[in-house]
Amino acid sequence: MERDLSRQELTAETLVLWEKTRMSLRNCIKRVMRSHGVEDHKVWGTVHAYAFEIVKLLGTIDALIDHVTKGSSTREMHPWVRNPLRVATYEMKWRDLKPAIATSEAVRIISERVGDGPARFANAVLYDVEEVTLEEVLEKAEDEIERLSIEYSHPTWYVKHLLDLLGRDELIELMKANNEEPVRYLRVNAHLKDPDAVILALEREGVVVEEDPHVPLILRVVEWNVPPVRTEPYRRGWVTYQDKASAAAAYALAPEPGERVLDACSAPGNKAAYVYAYTCGEVELTCVDINPRRIEEMKRNFKRWGVEAEVVRADAARLKGVLNGGFDAALVDPPCSSSGSYNRTPEAKWTVKWRHVRRYAEGQLRILRGVADLKPGRMVYSTCSVTVPENEDVVHRFLSHEDTYSTRKPDVPVGSPGFDRWMDRRYRHHRHMIRLWPHRHMTEGFCVTLLEGG
Repeated sequence: MERDLSRQELTAETLVLWEKTRMSLRNCIKRVMRSHGVEDHKVWGTVHAYAFEIVKLLGTIDALIDHVTKGSSTREMHPWVRNPLRVATYEMKWRDLKPAIATSEAVRIISERVGDGPARFANAVLYDVEEVTLEEVLEKAEDEIERLSIEYSHPTWYVKHLLDLLGRDELIELMKANNEEPVRYLRVNAHLKDPDAVILALEREGVVVEEDPHVPLILRVVEWNVPPVRTEPYRRGWVTYQDKASAAAAYALAPEPGERVLDACSAPGNKAAYVYAYTCGEVELTCVDINPRRIEEMKRNFKRWGVEAEVVRADAARLKGVLNGGFDAALVDPPCSSSGSYNRTPEAKWTVKWRHVRRYAEGQLRILRGVADLKPGRMVYSTCSVTVPENEDVVHRFLSHEDTYSTRKPDVPVGSPGFDRWMDRRYRHHRHMIRLWPHRHMTEGFCVTLLEGG
């Protein structure tokens, strides 16, 4: 009979699986917990909290460990050595667990998983981690960029890029917000249930919400006695989680009843579903995605949310000849670096490099041009990225070769303008763009551009 694993060991196994597969952290947690038959909600909650916090703080945690190992680094260690070390370091430095308890559990896990030699090594490392301070580690940083990267646990490319754009003080506020628990928002599927009735139904089950003042159908979760996912409104599809920034991108399209609307990179379908709910189901939706697994997820979501749509598997960069056109409006939210979503998907911090940002930008431009080939009357181009190459620069390059489209500021009463320059480039359209920021607007980091013409 398999023994019950401790919360620390379940967390370490989640981190090992994440490093090996690069699946989402949520899916790694689900796979590990289900493989061990864990049903206790409290254990699930602890492992979820530990895994997400450790990955958010990974840069700082690894810097502490690397500082005391003097010559070796966490990257060179066996996965079943470095990850129990990370868990124990997190417990000691951020959870105020007694060092002897955190060390004992890590040593036991490593001894059983790898051997006594690595366990003795881990014991010595954690003894030194207990004594070292973050300030000692920061004093060894080569420059300001490395220091900020370690102190606030963000990749150096991100620090360098945003330091140039925002300045030191605001960058620190942004990174702090990225490391905090995000504000939770719900979307009301108004074609299924009146928003006022949904609010009352949630409150009866102990979920207190407030209507967002800027984006219709969006509720901010204020407090709850039970998680919203366990309430009747959620189970019946009346509400679902959707960040305010994501909803703002769909709202910027200003969909009207009777219109034909294309969502070019649709899965898992939240923005398309917002359009459907906003018009009370009075739109003709076509949803395109290239990933068959995500398409199936979207179909399940649409069934639960009561959304009717034509779902097409296709490459959004090559839609001409696949779709006939005739769309009044199109949503274009292509794959991106997710650099605006670090507080929800912290794993993106460590899986995406600067070279990937440039590759994403090329793919985004191809998709935007591919959708434009269908001549929709207007398009919203959006990403959950805060980088300039994926936003201002993509729009600038698109407009440089597309004289039938121009930008117009969306009628969305929240957000900041885009950046007017980056490196040697100047952007004339920046005031028509909307940027949403975690530290300014309590949302994911998003950039939204409305393009009209076609």
